[in-house]
Amino acid sequence: MRLGINFGDFHEGDLQFAKQLGVTDMLAHRPAAEGDGYYDFIGLLRLRTRIEAAGLRFAGIGNLRRDWLEKAIYGLPGADEQIANFCQTVRNAGKAGVPVIVYTFPAISLQRIYRTHLQDRGRGGALVTSHDQRLLDDAPLLGPKPLSKEEVWANFSRFLTQVVPVAEEAGVKLAIHPDDPPLPPVGGIASLLESPDDFRRVIELAPSEHNGICFCQGCFTEMVGEGVYDEIRYFGERKRIFAVHFRNLKGQMPRFAECFIDDGDIDMLRAMRIYKDVGYDGVMVPDHVPHLVGIGPDKYATWAFPLGYMRALMTAVEAEPR
Repeated sequence: MRLGINFGDFHEGDLQFAKQLGVTDMLAHRPAAEGDGYYDFIGLLRLRTRIEAAGLRFAGIGNLRRDWLEKAIYGLPGADEQIANFCQTVRNAGKAGVPVIVYTFPAISLQRIYRTHLQDRGRGGALVTSHDQRLLDDAPLLGPKPLSKEEVWANFSRFLTQVVPVAEEAGVKLAIHPDDPPLPPVGGIASLLESPDDFRRVIELAPSEHNGICFCQGCFTEMVGEGVYDEIRYFGERKRIFAVHFRNLKGQMPRFAECFIDDGDIDMLRAMRIYKDVGYDGVMVPDHVPHLVGIGPDKYATWAFPLGYMRALMTAVEAEPR
């Protein structure tokens, strides 16, 4: 298990902060290395050399622009071109030494349904997001056209069966991130990934060592609550977890709220032990960190607590006998 951070257009101070906190890996969040609809080789190479020059490991890229796959998701004209562009991103990533690409196929999230509450209050008044599914019961059409579960899966199958062979050739692992939140059909649009069984279907659709998941622990908790422990074990034992977003949560669908890493329903020490038990050795990053009140825009103070907490958990479980 390797402690990582998930920054976007980071500067040298971000890299120094990561080193000071004991971070070993950088999982770059939507980095500025874009070509025309795909990630550029030179941009990715420069990103890697910047990270490695700071003494960190380049763990991969994530949160690619959602509009780059919108036509593929909805099965619109231009879908084949978008899939070809994604394949070009994968080829360029392989040549630039990018080991993992975290991506999404989010029909509903494209319309920015992320949370119904963006400024809720957590422990001590910290700003968090929360979600109440009941508020979306009467949502209007939320996409360019209605999209059924069968249609979104057919479009995803068309995408995945084309990109996985490219990933195998390029030596890049593809890690699909859950839909967040894992919505039932809303506003005429169905989600691809609504339950853990949907992730099993992803793995079965293209049984390759290069086809796996970004195990967003918060998203899986949104789906199954304390059943998340079993899901870590299931996918971890099959070596299909390529990155971890280590997040806690209060509640589960249809109502939940973000929280501090030590303040949710999940025993994070128990979760960390399971990652160790299944032999997971990839990057783990904190996610959806509550905004501390009274510190202004200082993101370092906001990220320091979860990173320190994760480092302590990792140290504790690594010291335990197998």
